[in-house]
Amino acid sequence: MKLLSRLAVVSISIIFALLLLEIGVRLLYSNLPSSLQIALRFVHQTPFTEARLAPLPLWREDSTFQTVVAPEVRDVEQIGSLSVRFRVSTYAWWNGHVGFRTPPPEDGHVKAVALGDSHTFCFTNDQDCWVNLLSARIGVPIANLGQPVTGSESHARRYYSFVANPMLGLRQPRLVLWQFFGNDYNDDYGLAVLNGTAQTPPILTSPAAPESPLVTWLRQYSAVFALLDALRRTDDPQMTLFVDPYRASHGQIDITFGRRYLAEAFDMRQARNREGEQLSQAAILRTRSLVEANGGKFVVILMPTKEEVYRHLTEPYLGAAYLDQLAEPRLRLLAFCAAQQLTCLDLTSALTKRALQGQQLFFRDDIHLNALGNQAVAEIIADFLAQHGD
Repeated sequence: MKLLSRLAVVSISIIFALLLLEIGVRLLYSNLPSSLQIALRFVHQTPFTEARLAPLPLWREDSTFQTVVAPEVRDVEQIGSLSVRFRVSTYAWWNGHVGFRTPPPEDGHVKAVALGDSHTFCFTNDQDCWVNLLSARIGVPIANLGQPVTGSESHARRYYSFVANPMLGLRQPRLVLWQFFGNDYNDDYGLAVLNGTAQTPPILTSPAAPESPLVTWLRQYSAVFALLDALRRTDDPQMTLFVDPYRASHGQIDITFGRRYLAEAFDMRQARNREGEQLSQAAILRTRSLVEANGGKFVVILMPTKEEVYRHLTEPYLGAAYLDQLAEPRLRLLAFCAAQQLTCLDLTSALTKRALQGQQLFFRDDIHLNALGNQAVAEIIADFLAQHGD
């Protein structure tokens, strides 16, 4: 009996200690290193709720558009980095399965459109997004058709599917803003892989070993298990792909930077990114033709990285060659703009000027523009449009 009593006491003590650890890890979640926060972000807050330590993203993979945001959600919290939170409402256009941050026009007249990735979708609340700020500045309603994790081919497909398809019978926009980011080529290649049309073989990775139902459950409901699993995999490159290893502060500016994802997605030495470039160029020309055939103006907006805008702070850590690699997709598109006589606006110099004045235009630990950066972009684009007769 004494042995059984001792075993019971030990068992209860272990269970109690595990419960304390579970609670402790959850309470300390926001203070963990970024790589561990990423690993634990989808653990349930409690076994009895669907809420996670970080909100689940509203977007999912899609074979037509690469990524789509869920339609008809209202005031849902989303995250950029683990410290950047914003609220999102979305609307379905023409009963489609894609959610946009702008409701469809009631009169069927789409006056202006912004196409792009997460930099157009905006990782801010609606009132701080450059699309809405620009709309107020120029006095024209701009439909925000941005979707995170998408490239140029997806932008072209969204424009045709929800605006330019003749079967919709819509009045065509007089202005189409097409936002480009340096990973668009990589994303276009990714969409081709999804569709089975990619010419460049994808990089093969070893398939993950199948998990038991118990391990799958623990990964979702046990913060301790997820933490120990993450610590076991600290040498896994995927653990640090989106983690910024460097930080620089100067005056009011405080930024982290240098995540490995950007170096890989922007690397034009890779055949997959060069294939994506060809897809991007074709998508841009195809959409320009559609817009201009209907009497509209097509403008390409080139968005730089935080590393480029704050080059005076990042180059001592990253080196000139790294930053030149980040700039290459953008510079190649600028050359394409000149060759094809496209109307293009590169935001880099104007944003860099403000950065040198001490303005914090990006979130500290996220690649996206903060509220001030969105305001700056709206002002720069509005000035450009005024100079070009719009």
